[in-house]
Amino acid sequence: MKDKPTNFPTTQPDGEPLKPITQVLLERRATMHFTDEEVPEEYLNAILNFGGQAPSGYNLQPWRFIVVRDAENRKRLQKVAYNQPKVAEAPVVLICFGMKEEWKERAGEVFREGAERGAGDVATWQQARDSAVQALSAIPAQTWLNRHTMIAVTTMMLVTEAYGFDTAPVEGFDPAGVKREFKLPDEAEVCALLAIGRAAQPDKVYAGRFELDRIVYSERYGEKWKNE
Repeated sequence: MKDKPTNFPTTQPDGEPLKPITQVLLERRATMHFTDEEVPEEYLNAILNFGGQAPSGYNLQPWRFIVVRDAENRKRLQKVAYNQPKVAEAPVVLICFGMKEEWKERAGEVFREGAERGAGDVATWQQARDSAVQALSAIPAQTWLNRHTMIAVTTMMLVTEAYGFDTAPVEGFDPAGVKREFKLPDEAEVCALLAIGRAAQPDKVYAGRFELDRIVYSERYGEKWKNE
């Protein structure tokens, strides 16, 4: 496994500073239509690198991504995504999926190297690995893979916004069709598509959010949260 990424853009393509995380969270919208402006390679690599830095249970990183940029391939993907225009319009679409068995094969590498880096006991990493695999085997694979893959997808959405680009997370697709068209293995669990590019005008408006006292409780369900 590699170290933290260090060679990544520190400004937006036009030289403007990166958006702070607070601005990112307030401004990000799901883009309905994209222009054909390309995403420069260095920015796409940075987005993927930061997606790979997302947290996961036991650092097992079960997510996998297929980068779809070819126009014909995006049209093929559009057909198995209920013909949504944004899938063909965006210059980049990521197929985001988890692997039901492959993460177990990589668990030894994760635990051994983690211990060697000081994140565990070198003498007992095998026992730690076995305990983790046993614990996770009690959770439905689909549930666990979706939880963790979506953390990585969210990370990439936010990093993309910080770099001044736009995204559309896509939940509407035929998983079997995606697997068939892009030759995913049987064990793959397709969790989402992520379209990346520049939003076509006009921007999607802010639709509002619930107040905290409608979504947050104090200590137990039903106990009013004092939003003062």
